[in-house]
Amino acid sequence: MNKPGEEDRNARRIDELRRQIRHHDHRYYVLDDPQIADAQYDCLMDELESLEGRRPDLLTADSPTQRVGGRPAAGFNEVAHDPPLLSLANGYDETDIRDWYKSLLRHLDADELPCALAAEPKLDGLACKVVYRSGRFEIAATRGNGDVGEDVSTNLRTVRSLPLVLRGSPPGLLDVRGEVVIGRKEFDSLNLRLQEGGEKNFANPRNLTAGTVRQLDPRLTAARPLDFFAYAVGRSEPPSPPSHSETLEWLESLGLKTLRRSACRGSLEQILDYYRKLLENRIRFPIEMDGIVIKVDDVKTQKDLGFRAKSPRWAIAFKFPAQQGTTKVVNITVQVGRNGTLTPVAELEPVAIAGVTIRNVTLHNNDEVQRLGIRIGDTVLIERAGDVIPKVVQVIESVRTGKERRFRFPDRCPSCDSEVVSAPDEVAIRCPNSRCPGRLQRWIDHFVGRNAMNIEGLGEKLIEQLVTAGKVNSVADLYRLTEEDLVAMERMGEKSAHNLLQEIDRSRARPLPAFLYALGVPSIGEAAADTIATHSSNLDRLLQMSAEEIEAIQGVGPKAAQSLHEFLHGAQGSRLIRDLRELGVRPQSTKAAVSRALAGKSFLFTGTLIGMGRSEAEALVRAHGGRVLKGVTKELDYLVAGDTPGSKLQKAQKLGVRILSEQEWLRTMPAD
Repeated sequence: MNKPGEEDRNARRIDELRRQIRHHDHRYYVLDDPQIADAQYDCLMDELESLEGRRPDLLTADSPTQRVGGRPAAGFNEVAHDPPLLSLANGYDETDIRDWYKSLLRHLDADELPCALAAEPKLDGLACKVVYRSGRFEIAATRGNGDVGEDVSTNLRTVRSLPLVLRGSPPGLLDVRGEVVIGRKEFDSLNLRLQEGGEKNFANPRNLTAGTVRQLDPRLTAARPLDFFAYAVGRSEPPSPPSHSETLEWLESLGLKTLRRSACRGSLEQILDYYRKLLENRIRFPIEMDGIVIKVDDVKTQKDLGFRAKSPRWAIAFKFPAQQGTTKVVNITVQVGRNGTLTPVAELEPVAIAGVTIRNVTLHNNDEVQRLGIRIGDTVLIERAGDVIPKVVQVIESVRTGKERRFRFPDRCPSCDSEVVSAPDEVAIRCPNSRCPGRLQRWIDHFVGRNAMNIEGLGEKLIEQLVTAGKVNSVADLYRLTEEDLVAMERMGEKSAHNLLQEIDRSRARPLPAFLYALGVPSIGEAAADTIATHSSNLDRLLQMSAEEIEAIQGVGPKAAQSLHEFLHGAQGSRLIRDLRELGVRPQSTKAAVSRALAGKSFLFTGTLIGMGRSEAEALVRAHGGRVLKGVTKELDYLVAGDTPGSKLQKAQKLGVRILSEQEWLRTMPAD
């Protein structure tokens, strides 16, 4: 059981990890300009998943772990996943797996599982789906964000182990999920050829695989020895066999490769023994793997167990132990978070661990610094828990030279020089200055995010310039910016300034859930914001609600309710709301479902709508029970085309999707 202080530390760390991951999602998937390696990104994601596993009460639908990721990159068409291409919960030791097994029994209200477990190696590659229709290859896509991925059909057609026509008696529709990988020997041979040709080597097989699949030139993909192993079925018409183990055998009969011959089926103890043996022989396995996947074998029992938001309850990834390395601490710096939390970070001499170069590692808080006894100049042991999370395991004191320097946690904020504070019941040390530049920059970065006010073009460097120049001292000041203010900033021309002002102006009418999330209120994530906004329907009504009324909303806890109420009615929050309203920010009201008239129908909007914003149109469809898809597929019923529609229109025409103008769509909508 967690102690109160530990619970608070976990909550704060979860909040910070989510912020970082959303930032890197934007850099990687939208800007195609990543700041960290894929494996470093996974470090953040797995740490977040681990912490959320300890604090399931903090798990929300807005967490990056529920999203699995970000938007597809430019250069590839979008492909919607139906059903979603889910990720897995992780376990790092036998206790985690036994706890997961007990949770299955509790959910089934049973003393023992009514079927066997199945397990197979967890390959370290790129998750993809391949759809066959009438036994013929139709489309292939990456996982993407779990709901929408990238169309990589042309590239995966070059993978020789992936049949273009299935054998035997295939179903009419088969959506098979699997992993694209490259073998150890093939990886080493390719790296040797690259080295001999004076080209840069790949750090690990996973990076090579992901980069190859996402190449725009399929000839390069064809030149690299990729492989595909099927591990599950997303959809099958008629249905696939009634168990996972039988499904793998069935997929092999259709000509698809699986890991069936390396798999295990049996009791929990047999599965754990299988894990130990596989771990012992890990290096001998022909493909890089980072653990095993354990599943409930029987499909009916899987359905009884169901799903969490973005992962099946009936499966778990049992990750292999960490890999370790030693390096030196070059410096210890302190970062300021959005809510003022000061976090010490060790800057390291670069060290490669499991194919990833680690240069920085969080020390979490001053208590952890003191526990480790870490000094600047120390040699430390670093490990990546589950092969992904970097952390300092211990200081190697025996090699100290006497030149090491003690780290003293600052008494004043490194960003604004305010005296730091800490609550008696908290381990966190905070900057209390709400106008601290460091805090303000993080807050603005959150406020303008895609799932918040969605202001494109306002990146971290520009935010820093605006704050430093004194042009923005609150998020409300964004709506006071002029073209003259913006063109005075570095690398900002008149056109860029004009476009950014248009983005800011458009954000004035964001939906209420996005507005609430953008405020950055502690404990109010995207899911809580959406729930509260749907219940209250408009900002005026929400401002009239007491903390008790907010807490009474199903799915909203007392901490979140109190936090939101205090913010909305406190001096700073109420002043901010007033300023934003005076500046024309009018969050759009939300509607609960008013009918089921559009149930079973799916819509997608493209181009500019004249009568309303796209988010309002999508909300209207949902209010009548319809679905809004994120990409053009054969499952799409209607594409609503506004002015200057994009490539989605041509794709919908090719697929025979019904096209509606905005006026035609409005005429077909049921009256409220």
